[in-house]
Amino acid sequence: MFDGGPPPTGIPWDVHQAQPRLMELEALGGISGEVLDIGCGLGDNAIYLASRGYSVTGLDGSPAAIEEARRRAATAGVLSPTAGSAGVTFDVTDATDLSGYEGRFDTVVDSALYHCLDDDGRQAYLAGLYRATRPGARLHLSCFSDGNVNGLIAPMGHVPESNLRDILTANGWRIDFLGPTTYLGNAVGFRSADDAFPKAMAEQMPPEALEQMRQVTERFAKIAELLEDDLVHLPFTVVHAHRVD
Repeated sequence: MFDGGPPPTGIPWDVHQAQPRLMELEALGGISGEVLDIGCGLGDNAIYLASRGYSVTGLDGSPAAIEEARRRAATAGVLSPTAGSAGVTFDVTDATDLSGYEGRFDTVVDSALYHCLDDDGRQAYLAGLYRATRPGARLHLSCFSDGNVNGLIAPMGHVPESNLRDILTANGWRIDFLGPTTYLGNAVGFRSADDAFPKAMAEQMPPEALEQMRQVTERFAKIAELLEDDLVHLPFTVVHAHRVD
């Protein structure tokens, strides 16, 4: 939402389920121990992992998102009364300052947070994750790439692979795999290039970001009628890394 603008018709990351790639990762044994879902948003990934028997902590900078995540977890029957027990707990936290969480986690899931930070924020964030994890911890990080999925491109700036390699390794993480993946998004807000951007929103966006968003809406308009529930797969990069002790 933007001051002076109408409420959004849909939230791009609200797909009312865990990300398919996360569910695959869990099925393949990529999740273990105490789990941190950082930038958890509305909580669907964390709720799914809790339903699979993991102890999960979901952190996000948005109080509104955390309130909704708690509501969804309670409905799913996985909201935990205390951190560290089976189920999921949520809290409002700045991802670049994880004070109070030192040495807590064995697995970290970042599903679309990293690309929201500037380079200084990314440095602080990954250094904080190092301090918040235990020896041998694993990090699964997904962010926008410069690829496309059947012609659809990312709706905001992508992260170069060189940025991921440089900042992860500089902050104590060794990359085991870096490659393409997809992210399930809700495209209900991208109805047309003419009405998708209220004036108040357009005035607050950099020109290059606005142009990229317009390209996304134009491409989405060509396939909108073919989609089920307005869900689309967007181009992402995934990194699987482990903490260097």
